[in-house]
Amino acid sequence: MSIAALLLVSLIAQLNQPPRDATTVCVIDARTRAPVVGAELTVRPTAAMLPQSSAPSRRLESTCAVVRIARTDSVYVTRAGYTSRVVTGAQALDDVRLNGDTLWLSLLPRDATSAERAAQQLAPLRVTASADMSGTERTAGRTSATLTMGDVRTAGASTVNALLALLPFTNVRTARGETGLSLRGARREQVAITLDGMPLNDPATGIADISDIPLAGLQSVTVALGADPVGTGAGATGGVLALTSSAQRLASIRLGSFGQQTVEGAWHASSAGALWTASAAWRTATNDFAFVNDAGEAPQREARINNDEQRATMSLGVIGSRAQLSVLGSTSERGMVGPANVRTYDADRSHTNRLLVRAQSSVRGTTLWSGVRRMQLRYVDPTRPSLDSRAVAWAADAEWRGAVHNVAWRMGVGADHLTATGGITQRRRRGFVGVQRAWRARNDERWSVDAGARTDLIESYGLLPTASIGAERRIAHVGGRGHLVAFARAAQAVRVPTLYDLYFSSPQRLFVRALSPERVDLDVSSGVRVVAGAARRRASLEGALVARNTRDAIVWFPGNFGWSPANVGVERLRGVESRAEIVAGMASLSAWVTAYDAMLSTGGLHIPTPYVPRLAGGAQLQLHTPAQHATVVWRGMGARPYTAGPRNPDFELAALSLVDLTVAQQLRALPYWPWPRLDALVAFSLENAADASWQSVRGFPSPGRSWAMSFTLQRSSQ
Repeated sequence: MSIAALLLVSLIAQLNQPPRDATTVCVIDARTRAPVVGAELTVRPTAAMLPQSSAPSRRLESTCAVVRIARTDSVYVTRAGYTSRVVTGAQALDDVRLNGDTLWLSLLPRDATSAERAAQQLAPLRVTASADMSGTERTAGRTSATLTMGDVRTAGASTVNALLALLPFTNVRTARGETGLSLRGARREQVAITLDGMPLNDPATGIADISDIPLAGLQSVTVALGADPVGTGAGATGGVLALTSSAQRLASIRLGSFGQQTVEGAWHASSAGALWTASAAWRTATNDFAFVNDAGEAPQREARINNDEQRATMSLGVIGSRAQLSVLGSTSERGMVGPANVRTYDADRSHTNRLLVRAQSSVRGTTLWSGVRRMQLRYVDPTRPSLDSRAVAWAADAEWRGAVHNVAWRMGVGADHLTATGGITQRRRRGFVGVQRAWRARNDERWSVDAGARTDLIESYGLLPTASIGAERRIAHVGGRGHLVAFARAAQAVRVPTLYDLYFSSPQRLFVRALSPERVDLDVSSGVRVVAGAARRRASLEGALVARNTRDAIVWFPGNFGWSPANVGVERLRGVESRAEIVAGMASLSAWVTAYDAMLSTGGLHIPTPYVPRLAGGAQLQLHTPAQHATVVWRGMGARPYTAGPRNPDFELAALSLVDLTVAQQLRALPYWPWPRLDALVAFSLENAADASWQSVRGFPSPGRSWAMSFTLQRSSQ
């Protein structure tokens, strides 16, 4: 009798359910503001007597989904690595009605502190997208900027180099096709590059070549300036470039100058209670552009020889409610072109293979992840087989994260291993423990402070402690929808010699010179930020003074005997960083400027840090309608010294100014588009439109004027 009554009540309740409104629900990370892919979303009546089977769960195959919500429903969101969240239908619909048609739900990582959990319960739902979505943890007083892949494609960028040109404060350095990044005057091995939190830097060289990362598998890219000892760890002395992966269904093809051909694709599907993702890319180019060779007695125009490249990359992922697995593999071959076409390198080739595997799971309110990285590099010279070489580097890491009350903690262990031609074998074990706390001043929500400390234990170097502290304070309101924020941050960092540094630290390679870890004794920044307006009409202005002192910096001095590294006494950087943005309907304009004075002091010698310009900047103008997009990007750098000596204009790369132009058309907006479920974008780009002659590294010229056309077909989100 009781069962029959329960079924009758259930039937009546289902027949009298209130109407459900169609609502777009998007999920983001509460700390980084980065979109979260693969969350499991369930909408069901709040009444406990209604069977759960009447509301099946839905796996978000992208970051957003359209669902129907009634006021009497509850919305349940779960995701591996995050704390589950429940929101009432009444709260969701009220916030959407007042603030827009999209509901942005933020999920806290499982190592969230009790203060973070309490703040999430008290704060209103997030209903508008943030302009600072990133892949790095939000820390008070830190300068960062983020681009989503949608913005990148409409700007005509379909390579990582073009993507980095759109980000502020970046300086790309490339010689033989590989892409390195400099932030805040740091060398490329001082910049940590991560994919979903997994480090991509080669343990042997400390450098991450990101030129073969498929854009089809990315969701966003974030650049964060300054040392990050707690969040990223040892090695992040100059800054962090954080990439986040996505789940998309798209295909893209790009053709361009100098034999450039690129094909990319991405796919995803839900099955067996998990989201399965895959992306792949293939790229080839001859790179036989013309340049002026001034290395001889008289300048002459030549074409680059043995500068071709072929790359293939594939990534796979599985995302469940409590576990996640990611795999990235790539292979590439390129010609080892010499500086200014030195003929002895005309036959040299390099082959690089990379494999990265990362697993993550939730364990009793904490997060456990482990990863393995393998890099193999081969140099082949058919004319001199005795010089052929092969090196294989491994890195294994495991990390455990959690929180106790208001303190987040993390600990981990790892090991590096290198084998190379000639019987070279190097091993190194390491471990770390770190804590961090973020809080707001009592009875004053205008203050935001975070502090953290970390200690690394690395074989042969002992304990290496670091710390950081940052603060922000909203000091004034600007109009009705703006505010003025003052911020400051101070941090320390450490970077140990790479295995490659140690091997080549003696020109004769007869012994290993003892290199000390480089230590950032102080990396400090302080400034103000003004933000006003809403998403469609807004303006922002930011300026900061920065200073960094690095002791025992590991520097590869260009032009010295043996081309080997050494510890210099002190490396000092002083400077100013600023940026501004104006968005007004169909137009937006952004600009950034840096002014650095970077000097190395060793013994009685004081020299400028190689390749750091005193002045650099960029600007971007975008004009767009729902169907058309036009982008103009300008980048400029002052003179850059390239030798280890006093500043001398005769030994500096000339100042440069580069302009890129892009126009794009959404084909779906055209009349009679035959595939309503597909979006198509055609973009045409003219890079280095003024045909400037320039070099990012001395002796390695970069292309002049070039063109590219891309076509992207993607499943419609509507």
